[in-house]
Amino acid sequence: MSETRSITTEKDFEHPIDAVWRAMTDSEWLAVWFFPNDIRPVEGHSFTIWSRPIERWDGEFQCKVLEVVPNEKLSFRWKGGHEELKGFGHFMDVTVTWTISPLPNGGTHLLFVQEGIDADPAADALYDIMLKGADSVLRSLAKRIPDLLEHEA
Repeated sequence: MSETRSITTEKDFEHPIDAVWRAMTDSEWLAVWFFPNDIRPVEGHSFTIWSRPIERWDGEFQCKVLEVVPNEKLSFRWKGGHEELKGFGHFMDVTVTWTISPLPNGGTHLLFVQEGIDADPAADALYDIMLKGADSVLRSLAKRIPDLLEHEA
């Protein structure tokens, strides 16, 4: 079995847990700050995340919900890639876990962990993309959640 790497990112939001939970688990809300998808927060649910196609890869990630603890935790497996996708490390098979907890001010702390990124140098580009992406998606969530709440997307 090959060695793997993980990425951990955290962010505090001024918004309550139920709003952050909805942004993580509602397909329409998630598409606004993450990627288009057909997620449902049901353990065992298989879903797709659509990204942009690259080289011979169609841009589709095949996912499966692994664990759901309402208003606390969502974990899913995220797989995609293509054998000719060199800059991405060919394939990825990562477990994503979003854990949220209340803050004393009524806001929400979000812990974003990505596990299982291959430690092989061929996957360095994937690791770098996922590292930058983790910060980027949490910034995007922080920016977009007020609009989601205001417009009840």
